[in-house]
Amino acid sequence: MTLLKQLKAYVQTVVDANVENGGAIIQSATLAVKKTPAHKPRVFGAATGAISGTAKLVAASAGPRSAYEWDYSLDGGKTWLQAPSTMQARTIVTGLTPGATVQFRYRPLTKVGEGNWSQSVSLVVA
Repeated sequence: MTLLKQLKAYVQTVVDANVENGGAIIQSATLAVKKTPAHKPRVFGAATGAISGTAKLVAASAGPRSAYEWDYSLDGGKTWLQAPSTMQARTIVTGLTPGATVQFRYRPLTKVGEGNWSQSVSLVVA
């Protein structure tokens, strides 16, 4: 097992010095090329919930030990109602009127303090 780790380290050193031919070098050493998964950054969004009158909200993570405050507006952002806070960057808001257009926003609460409110997103409730 130690020899395999040494081979891997050696091949990686050669690849780092010759990046444009890296894939071919790795394969010629009979090693597998790992593909790095490309994750899209999470942006704040709202989607219809699984049950009529609900909305599923997902936000970007503010980091470990963060909480999130969620607000929604039924009058185009003139007044805001508070939904329950969560310890995760997602929540489900219930009790909404089907067919209504609702705006949502959130803000993170971190050890540094309260973050700014996000831009609002709109959703027609199903």
